[in-house]
Amino acid sequence: MALDKNQIRFERTELDQVVHKMMTLAARGDGSGWLNLQPMVADENRPVESPLFKLFTAKGPAVPLGTWVPAHHKRDKWQAASVGLQHGAGGKAAALLAERGVVEPQGWVRKQDHIKRGLVYDLPEGQEPKDVLLFLLDAMSQLVNFAIKERWLATAFTQR
Repeated sequence: MALDKNQIRFERTELDQVVHKMMTLAARGDGSGWLNLQPMVADENRPVESPLFKLFTAKGPAVPLGTWVPAHHKRDKWQAASVGLQHGAGGKAAALLAERGVVEPQGWVRKQDHIKRGLVYDLPEGQEPKDVLLFLLDAMSQLVNFAIKERWLATAFTQR
C-alpha cells in the first residue's frame, strides 16, 4: 500500500488549510486517508525519552499525537469518524481535560481512555472538521507537562 503524505505547518489562528484538507479526506468516504496532528517542538525543548524507558513505562509519548479518521465505508458497513489522542499525561486523561476546561463535544462517544494507548472517540455524523481540530489542539495543549508554542504540524495521509 503506497501512501501520499501532505504536511501543513500552521498556527492556531490559521486553520483554513487544515480544515480544507479534512473536508477533502472526508469527501472521499472510502477510508483511504487520515490526519495526524502534533505540536511543533524544537529539539532543545523536546523531552528526552529513552527507548528502554518507553518499553517499560505505561505512559504514552511526551509530545502528544492526535489522529482524525473521517467516516467511511468498510466492508459494506459505515464506520463513524473517530479521533485518537496519544499523550504522556497518564491515566484518566478525560477527567484531567475536563478539570482544565476542555470538554469532549456533545455526541462524542469515548471508546477508550488508556494510560498508554490514549483517548479514542467515535464522532457523531456531521461533526464539523473545525470543531474536531479545535478540540484536538485544546486537548494536546493541556496534556503536556512542558511549554509548547501554538505552532502545529498536520500530516494528511492518503492511500494511492
